Amino acid sequence: MNKQGYPRGNPAEDCQKLQLWWAEEMQKAGFSGAVAVEHLRLDPQQPPALGFGKQLFESLVMQRQATMNTFAYHAAIPGAPWPLETFVMTTESGAITSVIYRAVLKLPGTAEVAFKKSIGMLSDKLEVEGPAAEQFKNRKALLKKIKDGLNRRYEPPAWGFVASKKYFELGEASVTLRQAAGENEVMIVTTVRSESAFVGHNYSLGLDKALGIIKALEHGD
Repeated sequence: MNKQGYPRGNPAEDCQKLQLWWAEEMQKAGFSGAVAVEHLRLDPQQPPALGFGKQLFESLVMQRQATMNTFAYHAAIPGAPWPLETFVMTTESGAITSVIYRAVLKLPGTAEVAFKKSIGMLSDKLEVEGPAAEQFKNRKALLKKIKDGLNRRYEPPAWGFVASKKYFELGEASVTLRQAAGENEVMIVTTVRSESAFVGHNYSLGLDKALGIIKALEHGD
């Protein structure tokens, strides 16, 4: 991230910050184009009317709304070889809690499968669930790519955020592949990743990790 600061729970300011952050993420990925960030105030009684958002918010975002008061920031990322959209979830004070990606791929039809990362006592585990689980359980390269790309540990900023713990364990990190409206939809739920303790590049929103997972699914790795 740049030196423009961290989200503070002010939607107008945070949209501008996230727009700069996404531009930096896109540059790292070799993408070009303008990205617009839209703020959504979450209301569990009235899910936002987005093209794909109803199921997304029902299954992911609204679960979080039940436990914390959150904002969401939506952006469409230009430059990818497939439609790619994101949500950045934050608390009322602006602490980022989740980054959600959605891509639509052209793949042969497949039943739904979900890859979920769990934090064990000795090591992290990746669970494979769903009707198509058996088709993926022996694809070791793909499973490693997904496991390495997901993060459930949220590390608060070194500046501008007071926390009692160095790491927070969040409720979900997952990849879901499913058919939706005749298309193959990939949904990735993960958290931000800390890169270093120096001002200027503290965080990555994980675009490179998400792209790696999506490409691996697309190519059948």
